[in-house]
Amino acid sequence: MRCIALIPVLFLSACYVDPYTHAPTPAPTDWYQAGWDDAMSGQPIRSNLVIAHMHNDEKVDRQEWLKGYAQGQQRICDPKFLVIQGQSGKSFPASCETLPDAEIRRAEWQKGERAGFQESFMR
Repeated sequence: MRCIALIPVLFLSACYVDPYTHAPTPAPTDWYQAGWDDAMSGQPIRSNLVIAHMHNDEKVDRQEWLKGYAQGQQRICDPKFLVIQGQSGKSFPASCETLPDAEIRRAEWQKGERAGFQESFMR
């Protein structure tokens, strides 16, 4: 009788896998892509401490992050893209605030915002 009771225990213990044994090793952070993603999500420029915390990686490559951020900023802060963002009801990206012509870009975004509001109001 005891043998029958031990069979399920043996089956269950044989299926146990230690979760730490097969943990994948994290890939190194692509700092260019991280900068691009931050700019495209409308985030302001961040300190190394914040970037390291966000990506769980102490070795921040600031130059690569800034290159990626600048490229993402150029894309998201394009006046035509800002009009579309305004029309869709999205807020003005904080990543565009540091540009020298931020007021002009904000005006483009506001044009889109007004057009989007009028369109939704007319429906």
